Amino acid sequence: MQALEAVKKKISTTNDLLSVVKTMKALAAVNIRHFENAAQGVGEYAEVVEDGWSVFFKNAGVIPNTGKGKVAVLLAIGSDQGMCGQFNEVSKQETLRVIDELKSEGFTVSCWTCGERVHGALEGSGVTTDLNFRVPGSLRGVNGIVNDIERNLEEWKRKKGMHRFSIVHNRFAPDGSRVAAKHILPLSIRSKGAPWESRSLPMTNIPITDLFSTLFLEYIYISVYGAIVQSLAAENSSRLAAMQVAEKNIIEHVELLESDYRNTRQGTITGELLDIVAGVEAVSGGKF
Repeated sequence: MQALEAVKKKISTTNDLLSVVKTMKALAAVNIRHFENAAQGVGEYAEVVEDGWSVFFKNAGVIPNTGKGKVAVLLAIGSDQGMCGQFNEVSKQETLRVIDELKSEGFTVSCWTCGERVHGALEGSGVTTDLNFRVPGSLRGVNGIVNDIERNLEEWKRKKGMHRFSIVHNRFAPDGSRVAAKHILPLSIRSKGAPWESRSLPMTNIPITDLFSTLFLEYIYISVYGAIVQSLAAENSSRLAAMQVAEKNIIEHVELLESDYRNTRQGTITGELLDIVAGVEAVSGGKF
């Protein structure tokens, strides 16, 4: 009877776990949609900023000199939560590759992280991280993190003479997450924009220096914002895939437990019946 109760308790506990997994699966599916929409929105805004660069290049023609320093900042974006497969591992591996690439070019690399888990993974690989930012849990928290990163970039540039800024992050794709390394600064590594499609030539009536300053800040903002929301979409995609595998395994485990329960119950009933028969035979002197 005790064995039967133990199996029954295991089934109940496993069903509770299955309920949790299904809830996490549903939340991940909803979050993917939210962050994917945000990534699409920032992509459309990036096209507007790109048009702004076209106006700038048409009127100025050159990018202001930003110096020739050899300090590079590399931001690695991971997660603060688990149950998302190899999400942080692939971010770590790509970050290590980019660090080696930057060092081979003569840069002194300052590694920043966004997420406790990728932070711990890099520290465990011998990489010293100078700053670590938390991963926002919702879209409302993304703006605050982006502003914090921007402030630190400005301060780092002023104090250290930062010349190169790159971001490593996972990006969401319908067929699975992909890790990406984007070199954001210097601006000389970016193209001068697509050809102007309109028949009206782009012009501006504001000072070129003001236009550059505005575009530069917007460019940094959308680059960091886009990387974070893409990473969040990819994180939830990885978590959804992990929960689907977990759900399948738990269902199979429940089926095995239920089979074990039926066999144990049948064995218990059979044993009790044999005990009754044996008792009757003992009382009747074997004449039953």
